[in-house]
Amino acid sequence: MNGAYLDLVRAHAPLLMIVAPLVGAALTLVSGLARLSWVVACIVGGVAAVIGIDFALAVFSAAPPAIAEVGVAIYVDGIGAFAGALMALTLTFVLVAAGATLKEAGASAAPFNVALLLCAAAGWIGALMARDLAAVFVAVETAWLAAVGLTAVNAVQARAPLNGALRMLSLGGVGAALMLLGIGLLGRAAGSFEIDALPLAHISMPSVAGAGAALVLLGLAVKAGVAPLHAWSAAALGRSSGVVSFGVGVLAVLGALSVMTRVSAYTITAPELGAAISAALAGLGAVSVIVGSVQAVGSTNLLRLAAYAGVSQAGCVLLSVALGSPAGFAAALMQLVAFAAAGLALYGGAAAGRVQALDRLDGYAQRAPLASAAITAGALSLMGAPLTIGFLGRWRLVEAGVGAGWWWAAGLVIIASLSGVFYGGRLIERMYFRRANAAYEGEGGLWRAALAPALLAAIVGIAIGVAPNALLRAAAAASQLLTGLAT
Repeated sequence: MNGAYLDLVRAHAPLLMIVAPLVGAALTLVSGLARLSWVVACIVGGVAAVIGIDFALAVFSAAPPAIAEVGVAIYVDGIGAFAGALMALTLTFVLVAAGATLKEAGASAAPFNVALLLCAAAGWIGALMARDLAAVFVAVETAWLAAVGLTAVNAVQARAPLNGALRMLSLGGVGAALMLLGIGLLGRAAGSFEIDALPLAHISMPSVAGAGAALVLLGLAVKAGVAPLHAWSAAALGRSSGVVSFGVGVLAVLGALSVMTRVSAYTITAPELGAAISAALAGLGAVSVIVGSVQAVGSTNLLRLAAYAGVSQAGCVLLSVALGSPAGFAAALMQLVAFAAAGLALYGGAAAGRVQALDRLDGYAQRAPLASAAITAGALSLMGAPLTIGFLGRWRLVEAGVGAGWWWAAGLVIIASLSGVFYGGRLIERMYFRRANAAYEGEGGLWRAALAPALLAAIVGIAIGVAPNALLRAAAAASQLLTGLAT
């Protein structure tokens, strides 16, 4: 009996991963109470994470589960299953950590904060499970508008976050227009809007299809904050509250990069489009690595530093995808895990003491040892230090790049790692080798412990580079499974 119920859940798992956060968002708004809404959101996030991880393991097994006919076009491939589980797990830790930051925007805003987090995650997961490009567009815009709303709701103590929300809205609108136009061109040239039809489609107008695919990816790149399209990131995150840092700096960027990876995997394997899309992604990735690294080195604000470091990491993801091979896709998935772990570590460590300016990190290890340990782990991962998940992801990129003759990609990885040594080492030096110049300003009492699971998860996730075999097998299986499981 239990086995039958488990099979039923697995058959509906993709839909449940989308619907559960949406139902949870409605329940949090109905509850009206800050702490009650947080508890409900954490439970819903945990359920979505369990379903997502179990489903991903089933998909990567020798006998993948059948997907139930649910009346909507769901198409589960390896990248979608892997990234969907990662999104759901990251959402859970973000929601738990949000308990320590609910007071920053006031108790009345707490239900809206957790509801918007749930809606954003549902949107990104929906885009990862959608079969139709139009459905991908709707899901992406739902997630993006939720992220904009989250930023605006928390702009109560400073005007900078509101300016960031306006930039997100305006640039996101431009990205939406580009994406919608691209979907129309690509669907017209390929004869279908179904994402799985692209690799095998007889494309009668390759130039139109190429322009359409480029516009779709450009629209997603705006939302991923890829340089030079990241004008919104510093404004939205530079003076943001903890919940915005998590919801936008981690969830939104991770979701956009994941969807971009999935869409790229189908367009780049289309014979008529592959070479042009590969060149475009490689160029965009190279610019993002260089610009993000330079801006992170020059940053004097911890939140902006984390955002710019994420821009550099996003460039590494795009370089991996640009290879267009299973090894490249696997490297991209590993770097998505590294991005999520480093984001939780840096933004969580900053949220623990409400740190923004770098000089507030002086002596931080004495005031917040766990937060300092998390920031240290995140810095080491961004450096590409051995035995970290960051090193593993970049090493996989180097292997795949050299195998394809892309020696210059290895040089870009070295640039990203050397810049990481500079700004990451600066963080570590301030926390452990300087005297404190300010009092601890973070959440006190029991609710301070709400950040601990996210910080510990980030440390463990980064340290998984010590024994990465299971994760490597999952990424390899995901990169091979592009045939998908359709309803």
